[in-house]
Amino acid sequence: MATPLEALFVLAAAGYILGGISVGNMQLGTSGVLLAALYFGHLGYEVPGIVRDLGLALFVGSVGLTAGPRFFRNLRRNALSYGAIALLIVGSGAAATAALAKLFEIPRALAVGIYTGALTTTPGLAVALEATGDNTASIGYGIAYPFGVVGVVLFIQLVPHILRKNLREEVAKLSQAPDRSAGPVPTLLVREFVVENPDVDRRTLAELGILSRTGAVVSRVQRGRQVFPALGDTVLMKGDGIRAVGTDEALAKLEAIIGRRAQLSMDEPGVEVRDLAVESREVAGKTVRELNPHERYGVILTRVRRAGVEFTPGADTVLEHKDVVRAVGAPFALDRFQAILGRQRRPLERTGMLALTLVLAAGLLISRLRLQIPGIGAVSLGIAGGPLMAGLIVGHFGGVGRWSLRPPGHMLGITREMGLMLFLAGAGMAAGHGFVATVAKYGWLLFASGALITLIPMVLGFAASAWLFRLSLPDNLGSICGGMTSTPALGTLITAAGSDEVAAPYAATYPFALVLVVLATQALAILL
Repeated sequence: MATPLEALFVLAAAGYILGGISVGNMQLGTSGVLLAALYFGHLGYEVPGIVRDLGLALFVGSVGLTAGPRFFRNLRRNALSYGAIALLIVGSGAAATAALAKLFEIPRALAVGIYTGALTTTPGLAVALEATGDNTASIGYGIAYPFGVVGVVLFIQLVPHILRKNLREEVAKLSQAPDRSAGPVPTLLVREFVVENPDVDRRTLAELGILSRTGAVVSRVQRGRQVFPALGDTVLMKGDGIRAVGTDEALAKLEAIIGRRAQLSMDEPGVEVRDLAVESREVAGKTVRELNPHERYGVILTRVRRAGVEFTPGADTVLEHKDVVRAVGAPFALDRFQAILGRQRRPLERTGMLALTLVLAAGLLISRLRLQIPGIGAVSLGIAGGPLMAGLIVGHFGGVGRWSLRPPGHMLGITREMGLMLFLAGAGMAAGHGFVATVAKYGWLLFASGALITLIPMVLGFAASAWLFRLSLPDNLGSICGGMTSTPALGTLITAAGSDEVAAPYAATYPFALVLVVLATQALAILL
């Protein structure tokens, strides 16, 4: 029999293979790890609980850091909506539980456990065990939990297809970034070219309209031994070298216009590249055209990173607070441009690991704080909530003093995916133990009841979000994940949307749902 560590990575590999299988346009993605883990748990494998907790902390902490810059603005705008959605989801799930328990004469502890499993809430299970004093609640949780996870994952993927909407395009509209296709988010590349086309010779970049024609941004021009920023009034001459940033498709279009690709050395003194955060509230909300960095400051913007997604900015791109822009220009020009963006913080260290570990340490301390609710008792955010809150706060403020506590975006993407994989593996193996035996003993009626308790709140919550509160599709689905307290579904939604921006509505709805599900569980234990 394999060791727990060997089983962990074998099931993870099997889960990613399973998650990569397409049925139509749908894939399970990382949630395939959950199905593999359920099977491995059924076979008797297990991993220490700290593996699941570590994965959960890494995932929600990374999500909080990337969603933080947009979270509080989103919450101020839609706080009432998110609270009402959470109340509708949790309340309708509790009502369905009570009705099914009475209809099929399901024992009290088992019914309350099914409710907490259908909403995939571990804190709710803890309350159920304490309120009922019966371990049967754990059996109900184990029965309902698998579909509680997979059901929300499938719902998140099916809804855009049913509505015939492209989730990535909807996210792009919200972020005012250039349109992104339904495939993987394109990677921005850097390439050099030699000006050979006679039609380009002695024409300015503004006259050529490179960005509008290709989607690529020219950042530098090399003439002889001189390298200088590529501004709108820069004249291209035959034999010049240029450096451009864009997707593979955009750069292919540029090559057709300019000339052949080449390997050029353009890292000459006098031209610098800086990644600068938009810290100034006066700059946030302005378009690149309004800011006019070419004419006013002599710098070129080659890319913008927002919520973990990079794109080339156009003239109508609106810069948002905490966006990270890559600027190219002379040192003195970059100094002037940096001054209007606001004070730039320095990273604590190069990799971002120190900042991440500090955020997670603070989040785990927050997770231990207990709020006393009269008639209910003490409620805490737990590991699913503490690191999330710490990440949101740090992601919003950016750091302390002159020091940045926001790790690099690519590093957060890796830790988020690794954390989700560890969490799903640990949770799936735990739920897989005795699952088949439990279903055989109590029948598929309990499984069907759990499925209904998962589906009814989602459908009602989605309908209210879309037609009553008129939330956008990404915000709607994010709030559904938060209302269902479904961390795995959030991971699937982030992958499907190609952006961490969908984590903001999740984070706004989750705290409401967490408190409400504790109250509803307590009420069900009393009333049934």
